[in-house]
Amino acid sequence: MTESVTVSLPASGQPVRPWRILRGLAVSGFLLALPGGLLPVWGYHIRSTYGLAANYFAVLCVGMAGGAALGIRLRKHYPVHRLLSIGCFGAALALLLLAVAAPSASFWYQALALLITGAAAGMINTAIFECLAPAWEANPAGIALSGGIFFGLGSVASAWLMSKCLDSMTAPRLFAMAALAAGGAGVLFGRVPLERYNPRLLPVGDAVKDLRSVLAILFALLLFFQFASEWSIAGWLPVFLIDRLGLSPETGVLLLALYWLALTVGRVIAARLLPWARHGRMLGVSAFGALFGCVCLMWSGTIAGIVVGILLTGAGFSAIYPLAAEKISTRFSYYHPGYFNGIFTFALTGGILAPFVLGHMAEAWGLQVIPLASMLGSCAVFALVLLIWLGRKVSGT
Repeated sequence: MTESVTVSLPASGQPVRPWRILRGLAVSGFLLALPGGLLPVWGYHIRSTYGLAANYFAVLCVGMAGGAALGIRLRKHYPVHRLLSIGCFGAALALLLLAVAAPSASFWYQALALLITGAAAGMINTAIFECLAPAWEANPAGIALSGGIFFGLGSVASAWLMSKCLDSMTAPRLFAMAALAAGGAGVLFGRVPLERYNPRLLPVGDAVKDLRSVLAILFALLLFFQFASEWSIAGWLPVFLIDRLGLSPETGVLLLALYWLALTVGRVIAARLLPWARHGRMLGVSAFGALFGCVCLMWSGTIAGIVVGILLTGAGFSAIYPLAAEKISTRFSYYHPGYFNGIFTFALTGGILAPFVLGHMAEAWGLQVIPLASMLGSCAVFALVLLIWLGRKVSGT
């Protein structure tokens, strides 16, 4: 008998519109963007213990990986909408813990709150990938762009909220309101009749061939370096700008919100360009724009130059993931939620571990390593984009 793997395919029944599923990424984006704004809230723009602050990112990463692993186990016993609800309720719990995680709180308490934050985001991501098969197969780049837009909107909201939490009197109330919103999202997701899937068996050899293909490996590396570059800026931008230009903490965090907004608007524009623009050219322009934006962040000494750098960097990074995902999607014989969740988690792991590594480097060599590392990562992304393009040309796909 031929060995096989289980692949989720749609059963009969009325499908749920993709945006009703993807909006869960707004909660995930809100959670994973929190550390960049929390560092000034917790006073790390004053005390230069960047190595200690970097450990928050490692804790968040461990929580996200644990939440994804738990979601994979629970999906065998619970429907997808229950997993989404559990993730959202976990987010509400994490935000309630963060409401009383002022600088006077111990590092271990703050780390626990971020561990639960990462676990909730990992659970949400796993549930979303479980029910995207039909939409992904019909329009991979569009689904990836839409998911990125929801994720970006959540990240913008997170940075904006953190800019209002610098006042220790109002912070608990704002965190409590965010927890209430996350809990409400959990209730709503529990009522969404998400489509169920019946398994179909495919030869395991096809799966192994897909996973070992050179282009699949290049795609994973592309996402790893792109997310690492993107989150290097997102994790340390406020602290870097406060140190570099002497900005107020609130202004520094608001500029972080501008960065996330540039990423999100860039994805909206990319979605408009997808039907008629050459996707290979869009990938190249995006990678070059991100590289030039990082140069502006590194060398500019004025707030106007910094704003230009933020806009170019955010807009440049915005379209790389979804366009690369579309380019590589034809290389797989099927959509497997576990595989795509794994590759997405791998990329996010690279993104969140990058600020962890850079924090320890900044403690030794200064915050200038932040834009430098992001610039080098952009060069790696540009090179991988070219390799993927050449690989498709050579293979004729």
